[in-house]
Amino acid sequence: GDLPASRGRARPFPFQGGRRLPAAARGGRDPPPARQRTPARSRRDPRSTRTDRPRIVPRRDRARHRRGLRRRLHRSDRRGDAPLGRSPARGQPARRSPPASRREGVRGARRARLCHPGRREVACVPDASASRRAQGRSGDRRCRCRRGAPEGPRPTRRSAVIQPRKRRKSRLPFVPLPRLLALVLLSAVPIALATFYEPLAWGAVAILALAIVLAVIDARATRPLTAEDVTREIAEQPSLRAANPVRLTVRNPLARGLAVTIRDEPPASFDVDRRSLRVNVPGRASSSTEYAARPRHRGTFQFGDLHTRQPGPLGLVERRGRVDAAADVKVYPDLREIRRYEITLRRGLAYDAGQRRARVPGAGSLFARLRDYGPDDDPRSISWTATARRGRPIAVEYETERQQRLLVLLDAGRMMASTLGTLTKLDHAVNTALMLAYVGAAKGDEVGLLGFADDVRSYLPPRRGRGQFLRITEELRRIAVTTTESDYRSAFEFLRARAARRALIVLFTDLVDEEASRSLVAAVTRLAGNNLVLCCLLADPELAEVATRVPDSTVALYERVVAREIRDARAKALATLRRRG
Repeated sequence: GDLPASRGRARPFPFQGGRRLPAAARGGRDPPPARQRTPARSRRDPRSTRTDRPRIVPRRDRARHRRGLRRRLHRSDRRGDAPLGRSPARGQPARRSPPASRREGVRGARRARLCHPGRREVACVPDASASRRAQGRSGDRRCRCRRGAPEGPRPTRRSAVIQPRKRRKSRLPFVPLPRLLALVLLSAVPIALATFYEPLAWGAVAILALAIVLAVIDARATRPLTAEDVTREIAEQPSLRAANPVRLTVRNPLARGLAVTIRDEPPASFDVDRRSLRVNVPGRASSSTEYAARPRHRGTFQFGDLHTRQPGPLGLVERRGRVDAAADVKVYPDLREIRRYEITLRRGLAYDAGQRRARVPGAGSLFARLRDYGPDDDPRSISWTATARRGRPIAVEYETERQQRLLVLLDAGRMMASTLGTLTKLDHAVNTALMLAYVGAAKGDEVGLLGFADDVRSYLPPRRGRGQFLRITEELRRIAVTTTESDYRSAFEFLRARAARRALIVLFTDLVDEEASRSLVAAVTRLAGNNLVLCCLLADPELAEVATRVPDSTVALYERVVAREIRDARAKALATLRRRG
């Protein structure tokens, strides 16, 4: 039944976790409304409500909260735990955790100071309608401040992203030309003569005023160029180390002619022959100019804006502007040899138009048909099974292989980072692999690609067709050299798990000594069990030249000795590969 009032407070149930029951349940009266509520007295000191008594704050709280006296929250600030990491004194009750509303108020105050730096008052109220679980562990909530604070999740230092700083537009869009400077210097003559005759100073003022008026008229008569007036055209597929043309076109909508100077912003890895180009455009027409850009690396790069300069019709000021023309460009391997081969192939196809492909019997290992054995046939071509079945000698006829499988393996490890001429060894290998893939795709073979270093970087299963060649070209554009050691074993195991059919495997790699070739020899031996493996190594002509050069100094002698040691170690590694097949 109901508890009598004489028994005092009612004991909380176990599931209530130490929360106090309402005053009516404890035999008392409910507190007055919030507007009429009197300041609460401390349970330990009833006289703590006096305003003339200074408040005693622990030193640790003063050191932590310098902007205001607030109660610090701690992980151990819970029921039964010691406050601030200390064990409670014997006989003293444990410090209780504040209610959820109070904790949310403190957090809201902290969030408000983050949302409004420099304000002492709390003007931001957190939105408690969104749950913390739905918003993530970061606890971001939207601000409902009425003082003009931007809405949205509060930024944090850990989640901040450094954005590229936008370039400001030129503060001086107009630059005086020598003609205007000469007109201004002309006013110095009356000023010098004004020492003898003062009214001449007004002549200097008139000359300066005339110069200013003419400069303003000249500036207003100069029309700024926009992105529709100045355009850039880049080659569709720029090749590595090739002179790729970049065309700049200027359109003049005015009746008078224009003389425009354009300065482009190519990527830093592009070598250009000219930085500034001058274009003379007649009235209501367009003119173009171009320059050559030679990329030094493969990949994706970005061209910047176009900077223009055009003098006014009076030649007093020059308008300078920036045209937004940022564009991304993809640099591919050297495609010039492929274009030459494609032209030759098309000429051959045009010459052979209307002709049927002739079969060359006995020239390959692909089965063609069974036929009667002739007196001039090789006895080794007799099929004894078919002979026993038909009762007369039957020979097997073979033809040239078609629709074979070709796999190109590219090593992008540290051994391929050295340069040969103007390109790295990997770039030379990529150009050769691209040409090999094009020839295989043109002949109807299935071509695949595998790029690896310490792990597999890219893989394309063998397929036939022009679409496969385009995919291989895109993957070869993305392969970049690394500074890690190549893991041949994992790459070949990856290939064996996905390509079980017999294929011709062409491996582009490099060797230095016999020790470095042990892992390659062990991996190639396992891969060559079901496939035909061809290792392509890049020779260094400069190394061979140094090894055979007659030394003319002590340094040249040391260089010759080192070059010969490297050459001999490389020869031993190649001999080991040849012995293993």
